[in-house]
Amino acid sequence: MPCAHGRGGRRVRTAWAIYKRELIGTFCSPLAYVVMVAFLVFNGVVFWFFMSMTADNPALTGSRSPLQMFFGSTILSVLTLLVFSPATTMRTFAEERRSRTFETLFTAPVTDVEVVAGKYFGSMTFYAALWAPTLLYALVVKRYGPVDWGALASGYAGMLLIGSAFVALGVLMSAIARSQVVAYMLTFMAIGGVMFALGLGSYVFQEESTRQFFSYVNLWEHMEHFSVGLIDSRALVYYGSVSLCSLALATRTLSVRRES
Repeated sequence: MPCAHGRGGRRVRTAWAIYKRELIGTFCSPLAYVVMVAFLVFNGVVFWFFMSMTADNPALTGSRSPLQMFFGSTILSVLTLLVFSPATTMRTFAEERRSRTFETLFTAPVTDVEVVAGKYFGSMTFYAALWAPTLLYALVVKRYGPVDWGALASGYAGMLLIGSAFVALGVLMSAIARSQVVAYMLTFMAIGGVMFALGLGSYVFQEESTRQFFSYVNLWEHMEHFSVGLIDSRALVYYGSVSLCSLALATRTLSVRRES
């Protein structure tokens, strides 16, 4: 038992070291700040658009607040996830290849699970850092009316939950790809082609069981629920499963490369 506990502690320390290395590499890269600025500018424009729409066309927005539209299933909100999620992970393994440290990583006394875990949580921290400044939007809304803090917390929880699955997909694609650009494009297509397109099935298929399945994987519906304060346990299971499967495949990809 002590031996197993010692191995577990070593694995955590190793993953933590890789996590810190990933964070340092990310925030020392000019690309990270380009992504952050682009993210904040894009979302600032989106938020301003929703604020203006609420003020100028209250009949059009109904009872929805700017924050609910910001986190809801609008095309602008979806574009935020589609465009910026791949940017948080495209350098994870592709950068190792570019800087010729990939082989060094393989020869180090670390397991593939530790490498993937460290890089995944490093990318998730960067993803969360992108969203952190948008908390100021709540203060802007509060100047003009009440803020539903429960729905706000649910909206951010939803973005982190959905992001956890997309970041895991990105880590997998970066493990497969040979360059950052290819990693970005593969992740973009995986999110857009698989996650979003599956949601359309609930409107295309007429059979009830099939419609229910596609409704279960419908990102748009999940975002709408999160934006109004509804957290469905099925969404937790769904995105958690996508994350675990993607990370397991990324680990397997590294194992194959290590053995080849």
